[in-house]
Amino acid sequence: MSGHARLAPSNARWPKCPGSIREEEQYPDIAGAAAIDGTGSHLLLEMCITEAVRPEFYLGRVIGLQHEDSPNGWLVDEARAERVSVCLDYIDRRVAELAKEGYEIKVEAESKSDPGGAFGRDDWKGTVDITISASKDGTVEFIEVIDYKDGRMYVSEKDNSQLTAYLFGKMRPFIASGPELVQPFYASRLKSCRSTIVQPKTNNAIRYVDATALDVIMATRKLADAAHATDKADAPLFAGKHCQWCKASPKRGGHCTASMKKEILPMDIQTIIASDIRTIDADQLTEVMDMKTDMTEVFKRTEAELTRRLNEGIEVPGYAMLPGRSSRVWSQVEELTVKALRNRRLKLGDIFIQKLITPAALMKSDLLTDEQKKSFELEYITSMEGKLTLKKVEKQSIDSMVDSISFL
Repeated sequence: MSGHARLAPSNARWPKCPGSIREEEQYPDIAGAAAIDGTGSHLLLEMCITEAVRPEFYLGRVIGLQHEDSPNGWLVDEARAERVSVCLDYIDRRVAELAKEGYEIKVEAESKSDPGGAFGRDDWKGTVDITISASKDGTVEFIEVIDYKDGRMYVSEKDNSQLTAYLFGKMRPFIASGPELVQPFYASRLKSCRSTIVQPKTNNAIRYVDATALDVIMATRKLADAAHATDKADAPLFAGKHCQWCKASPKRGGHCTASMKKEILPMDIQTIIASDIRTIDADQLTEVMDMKTDMTEVFKRTEAELTRRLNEGIEVPGYAMLPGRSSRVWSQVEELTVKALRNRRLKLGDIFIQKLITPAALMKSDLLTDEQKKSFELEYITSMEGKLTLKKVEKQSIDSMVDSISFL
């Protein structure tokens, strides 16, 4: 756990709060029990990749003796082996998928990633749990980074600064310029890339985002700006969800007051609900909307767990499994129902109501060949622009960012 870079990619706070680096330096870096236990699972994963064995090979054995984080090592029990197997199974699946596309595959465990070097920094680097590279004729065309999470706290793969930094660092030798591997970056040298979270203790344990090299370059440029902002003596402090694990947070015995002045966390939503929404400033509204994806997932998993407990007869205060809204259905088989309706002089067109198949359903069906679908789409189908809806956009103009990137 020791030896982390000043701007470790695993620290998700500094991209959102540049001043947090300065404030946290006043406190010791002490790993918790859960983090130390997670290190044991990471070690087991690395050993399985390096030695080309399954976790069961180490069942009942102690690994990592004399490790700096746990001198007594870690016991490999069935639970730990099962969790690591989830990641290994995914790696095997990805290797098979890429091999079918004719790629030569390379899998690396615990390899270095140095995104900061591309921007003149030596304090922004880290170690990637798993990297999968796919090449043809000696040219790497695809890179995937996998971050294994051993804990229960859900980590989203979307807009994940850790995954972005890791991925860019692994892409850097193939897209950057000169022996120093700096700008300009050539996005067209990689066909695609993927960043993946494997977190066995959560529902949907494998989550990933596919992206283009350009997507990653643009996201990393924003992170580089945030990295440079941390160098300033008066680097600003910004409160938000990222304050939860900050060592300087007063909720953890720290001294920072930024979170007291302006903090929008899930427990504060009730205050917003009770307020006149027109009085909430734009930044706070944005932070609340940014919670939507994470909170929706929280509510979804909570509802599933409550349902499971109630179905197993476990009492849950305030909730019960009750019948939903009733609906009318035919009590007789279709043949008898149709006969009875025909006896009342209803026509078949009144009994069996038909409607035109939708373009989307037709394109998904097997009723037409691909060529017929293409011809039909050109002659009979028109794309209609949807109505204006609220969508999240980047504050910085995408056009201005693209102009600053060189391509082959």
